[in-house]
Amino acid sequence: MLLARNDRRQSMGKTQYLSRVAFSVALVAVTAAFATVSSTLVRAQDTGNALKRFLYDDAEVTVHLRSYYLDRTNPAPPNNVGWAGGGWVGYETGWLFGAVRLGIVGYTSLPLVGSADTDGTLLFLPGPKGYAVLGQAYGKLKLWGQEFTGFRQLINQPEVNPQDNRMTPNTFEAYTLAGSFGAFSYFAGYVAKEKMRNSIEFLNMATVAGAPEGVSEGMILAGVTFAPDDSFKARFSTYHVPNILTSGYVDAAKLFTLTDDINLRISGQFMVQGSTGGHLLTGQAFSTWAGGINVDLIWGPLTLTGVYTQTGSAAAYRSPYGSWAGYTMMLLRDFNRANEGAFLVGTKFDLAAISLPGFALSTNFAFGNGAITAGTGVPLSTNNEYDFTIDYLFANSRLDWPDWLRPLWIRGRIGMLDQFQNGGYSSIRDFRVIANYEWKFGGKGR
Repeated sequence: MLLARNDRRQSMGKTQYLSRVAFSVALVAVTAAFATVSSTLVRAQDTGNALKRFLYDDAEVTVHLRSYYLDRTNPAPPNNVGWAGGGWVGYETGWLFGAVRLGIVGYTSLPLVGSADTDGTLLFLPGPKGYAVLGQAYGKLKLWGQEFTGFRQLINQPEVNPQDNRMTPNTFEAYTLAGSFGAFSYFAGYVAKEKMRNSIEFLNMATVAGAPEGVSEGMILAGVTFAPDDSFKARFSTYHVPNILTSGYVDAAKLFTLTDDINLRISGQFMVQGSTGGHLLTGQAFSTWAGGINVDLIWGPLTLTGVYTQTGSAAAYRSPYGSWAGYTMMLLRDFNRANEGAFLVGTKFDLAAISLPGFALSTNFAFGNGAITAGTGVPLSTNNEYDFTIDYLFANSRLDWPDWLRPLWIRGRIGMLDQFQNGGYSSIRDFRVIANYEWKFGGKGR
């Protein structure tokens, strides 16, 4: 009987021991499960907060409205007249975990005034017809301060740029990397296609340059900028479109302080361009160059400018991928025909200095000479152009405009081109009125 009691005691002890062990294990399991669930909930909350910042708090919406009226009288009919309304709407997220950002921009231009008899303003599609296009749709990846951008995007390099002088800019299907190291910044990438400023199609870079049908090529693009301080900046940029075009561009600008009120800025540029590979653009090899010097005398609100540019005699300088980078780019002509030299004198004046805040006036007069037909040497017209621009920024006005009206910017432009050839004379007169209104808003973080 004693042995039986001892067996029962031992059995009860083992049971209590096992119960304690089981309870301990269960407690540990419950604690671990609770910790896991809590950690998951915390991570889920962190992820939710990150997504909220990504999609809302740090995101931004841009609404840009534009009205553009253009009236051009040509030497012979037809003339070009049109009035367009439109602009763009864009959405850009914040940075997800500091590494990923997405963006999208839709553009449109709608004819308010225009007819087939006066088409050619480049404000619309030919017809004229309105259009809408998804001009930007990109993803960004940031690592160590360097940014990779993929798919549809803006590019702003000297010879590959938005050319935003109509209703909508050039945009590009490209895969690019940009960043900076100290005083140096860089840009490099592959550009597959371009949507030109008044188009809805993204075309390969050979087609954009004017290559024959069936030729298709992309572009390799790279650029470096050196800016050690605010007084000096130098840039180098190059692009290569196999079998079509290759180009190299360099410029530099230095600002000198003469007195407390007077500064002098001296800039120089040089660029070379030629066919490459199979020379498919024109069917034969060609090359040319262009260079220029620009001097700005800055005296408070007034800037006086003097420029000279020269283009090589072997070929005109082409600018198929954006606005020409030359200092003599004017409203109607670029003054970059074969062998063409050009002088330019210009002024910029902030009229706040004469009690008209919000107004600014600029003038540029360019005088060309020596242009020839490449290959034959036959003289082309001598062109002189006179451009006038007046801007009114509501935000800078002394008038008490309501806050909702202050983003409005109105610009008026006049371009007058005189052409002389073989004792003859012809002219072009160009009048433009442009209004821009941009509204940006975002979540809590913007």
